[in-house]
Amino acid sequence: MTAATRIQALAFVAASMLPLAFPLAAEALAIKVGGTEYEVSFSPIAYKANPDLFSATTPGQMAWWGNPVLAASFAAEVFDQLGVNVYLTGYGPVFAYDYNPVGLGEVYGIAQNTLDINDQLVLDSVTPLAAALSHPFAYATATASVPAPLPLFGAAAAFGWARRLRNHQQLIQSRLLCGNQQAG
Repeated sequence: MTAATRIQALAFVAASMLPLAFPLAAEALAIKVGGTEYEVSFSPIAYKANPDLFSATTPGQMAWWGNPVLAASFAAEVFDQLGVNVYLTGYGPVFAYDYNPVGLGEVYGIAQNTLDINDQLVLDSVTPLAAALSHPFAYATATASVPAPLPLFGAAAAFGWARRLRNHQQLIQSRLLCGNQQAG
């Protein structure tokens, strides 16, 4: 196996393992609420384990936090698109909107009935969620639209980078060939 072949094999292995260096993203749902586009997903988390996530402002990821009406709007917009039987049988994830530190802590939220768009389960002070337990809470990130030319610039940069790598590879191979001819 020549040095150039070893370099190619090493580059291939490194490139194929690169995706494993990043965590797998949860499948997100794109929705539009109040003129803003969001990618909504859910994860089983506990409020007490990650209180920073439960906020409308950075680093929080719940644009509806502090606003039960907005939480209901998000839940209705998502409806059954994030799955059925997520929180309870027939309900999607919980859109948390408030925390009460009373006792061990309570989280208030709304879960959308996935069979009836007009039915939402209100989890308020009467039926709160325990803040220390994991529940399938929804979270969202606002998405910014990318101007049309930017993807083209990215593709052009990738093409230029690939071309530069090919040129360097050819240079290495020619130097190795010259070195082998001089040695032999």
